[in-house]
Amino acid sequence: MQGVRRIDAMRKSMYETRMTEKSHVALSRISLYHLPDAASRYLFLTVLRAGWIDAAPGGGVSRSACPGDDVLYCLSGRGEVRIGADTYRLTPGQLVWIAGDVPHAHSADQNDPWSVMWFRIQGPDLPMLRLRVFGQGTPRVTIASGAEMIAWFQGLFSILADPRPGVDVRLNAVLGRFLELLTGPANSEARSILPASLDRLIQALMQRPESRWTAEDMARIARLSSSQLRRLFHQHMGVSPRTFLRNQRLVQAQRLMQESGMSLQQIAERCGFFDAFHFSREFKKVVGQSPSSWRESEWGN
Repeated sequence: MQGVRRIDAMRKSMYETRMTEKSHVALSRISLYHLPDAASRYLFLTVLRAGWIDAAPGGGVSRSACPGDDVLYCLSGRGEVRIGADTYRLTPGQLVWIAGDVPHAHSADQNDPWSVMWFRIQGPDLPMLRLRVFGQGTPRVTIASGAEMIAWFQGLFSILADPRPGVDVRLNAVLGRFLELLTGPANSEARSILPASLDRLIQALMQRPESRWTAEDMARIARLSSSQLRRLFHQHMGVSPRTFLRNQRLVQAQRLMQESGMSLQQIAERCGFFDAFHFSREFKKVVGQSPSSWRESEWGN
């Protein structure tokens, strides 16, 4: 329990900035490690390392790759992060997600070195998770509520410092909360905040997925060119407009299969598919089983 007592003693200082007198030696306030069991590595999001460091001027690290991704949250000071060919400045209240599968580096400012809380995340498909959170955009966000993010780190440190049975399940749960904080509507740079043009189109597609939408129809609703629309849709939604529309049609079809006695042909026509064959082909490709098998399993006996 020594780690827990150490963290409890630091609760107050977590909400304070670094010492105004700058040191030329890095101060590691917290440094924690975790070794997940083999099954958890494939089942859950987990954390391999985490900590809180007051960096020395210019201090940093450069790697060709590392297991897992690093997430840095800047409490004070400034620093620079390089991910592949891209470079980002990090200032207080900003968070950056560093892909571990590409060359990367980060370093503190020479004149105003940062104080950062950080952790290394590992999971089954981190590239897909990054795409889901950031789309094709910048993996850096400004956190609207610094107190909430600091409290989240405090909870993470407490879990890692007291590795009772079930720690990997608890880490998976706390990482879910982190993703909620990261993509919540309060964070203006988060991917979940859609441009008005996309929001207008998405609402229309969700309300009328059965309509015979053409590329021109979508561009007209969004008030964008077709190429602009495709680019923005991929950036913010991670899929094309056509794929999003297909998925909305399949969701509507599932509801009708479960809640009505309509035939598959009727459902296909009602949901905007060309015919029952087209509907069945798309359904099986996405869901993994035929519509009739899905309906039978959902209805049961």
